[in-house]
Amino acid sequence: MNVLPSLGFAATAFFSTLAGGSAALRWPGRIHSLAALAGGVVLAAAFFDLLPDAIERASELHLSPQWPVGAALGGFLVFYVMERFLHPHEAGEGPDHAGLVGAAGFIVHSFFDGLAIGLGFRVDTTLGVLVSVAVIGHDFSDGLNTVSYLVAHHQPARRSRWFLVADAAAPLLGAVVAAMAAVPPVVLPIAIGFFSGLFVYAASSVLLPRARMLSPHRALSLTLGGVGVMFLITRLA
Repeated sequence: MNVLPSLGFAATAFFSTLAGGSAALRWPGRIHSLAALAGGVVLAAAFFDLLPDAIERASELHLSPQWPVGAALGGFLVFYVMERFLHPHEAGEGPDHAGLVGAAGFIVHSFFDGLAIGLGFRVDTTLGVLVSVAVIGHDFSDGLNTVSYLVAHHQPARRSRWFLVADAAAPLLGAVVAAMAAVPPVVLPIAIGFFSGLFVYAASSVLLPRARMLSPHRALSLTLGGVGVMFLITRLA
């Protein structure tokens, strides 16, 4: 069992996530621009990476595509309902605790990234490396997205740092769990589909609305730039 390589790649993902989140913390005055960029990245990650991956994994397990697609809808609705109950009115100047729910979702997604790395190495070294490259490539944006999401919900910088560290550490934990525990293969396509729904919700309900403070030309350029970057990452990984 290739435990050390999976932990090594998961550790690289740790620093990639920290770098992305640190960029968002360093330029808080540019949160609207970062939100526009992150919104494009998150949407592209859902539609170019997560959901196709979930459907492909389901097909390999002879599951109907309706399972991961239904899980995506479930993920969207779950976080919609959570935010409505936790924060039923418009955000004011104080911290919006509903943002913690969404940020926790990003952390759990990062855990599944590490789980995918560990499982990839359990199957084959080449597969493990390919999965790791894909994860490291988008973990920079994961860190940026987590911090941008928290700042958009008026969370203080100190709390954002703690969530960023947790987000960065989650792939390491996932890789350890994959190396030590048997995970039913059917869990992955459904879980990945679920988090694609979270990504769509985060982009459409929090990140992109925050970008409306920018001029239409700037907001669209940054969002399309984020989409383009994630598209290239998914094609090259």
